[in-house]
Amino acid sequence: MALGVLLVTLCAANAPAAVATTDVDVQQLHLPRSYLRYLPSMLDGARLMAADEQCAQFLAGDLNIDQSTLSHPVFRYQCRDPNGATYRWYIDGDTLEVIDNTRPNGRISFADLAAQYEHERELARQLAAERQAKIDALQRERQEVAEQRQAEQLAREQLEAERQEQARRQRLWQECQTQLAKQTADMIEREWLTLTQPEAEVTETRLRFSVDFNALNLNGVELKYRAYCDAQNPVEPQTPNEAPVNLNGEDGEQLTIEIHPRALVQSTSSSTTSVMSASEPMSVSTSSSSQR
Repeated sequence: MALGVLLVTLCAANAPAAVATTDVDVQQLHLPRSYLRYLPSMLDGARLMAADEQCAQFLAGDLNIDQSTLSHPVFRYQCRDPNGATYRWYIDGDTLEVIDNTRPNGRISFADLAAQYEHERELARQLAAERQAKIDALQRERQEVAEQRQAEQLAREQLEAERQEQARRQRLWQECQTQLAKQTADMIEREWLTLTQPEAEVTETRLRFSVDFNALNLNGVELKYRAYCDAQNPVEPQTPNEAPVNLNGEDGEQLTIEIHPRALVQSTSSSTTSVMSASEPMSVSTSSSSQR
């Protein structure tokens, strides 16, 4: 055996440069002298094992004496896997197939072994893709649920804001009726033409109701009037620490009432400024604080 090892070493020294550049050092291979003619096959088997993806480091190769004959050698190789564990392969010296009793035929070729590895990798990729697809679907579902909840919350807030605004307009309309009744109590045969809450004229700063009514003067001549009930729109808070103005119904809201002859209103342009600035003896202006 020692002589065989020595001969392998001498052969390695005289081997071509291409052999020396492989991942397998010939000096890692040990053969008895009587089997030296199988050194090229042994080296091929060692290279096949070293190229296997599980082999992180090729360690050694020798002859499996118990299973070998001079006409049919069986090589034994050792490798270290990526986890640092050592494992062995037995390779038929004639066919260069891995001898494995767990296989149906007791052996498998390196090509079939590589195909098996690729199949296992493909299965792993498919499983990973399926897991990722499930994770993505779950994330999308959670995102949709969160967006749905946010939309429902915004809808509730919008409905509440609309409810508060409708309540505000109804309250202001009632206050407008009350104040108009007081301001026109001394008019003769007063007749209200606007009997239900009219559509409000809304701007960024003001809410306005228009009310038409008739009355008689001291000479019995019919007079036609249009009253305007104006309220300042609530102001949203500009900063988180700034309290909202007239938003929660806790503070008073200024209501201004002005009365003008309808003929004057209808003869002027649609400009609110022209109507509000008209100087007319029959105009009446009053302000009241309407508690929310």
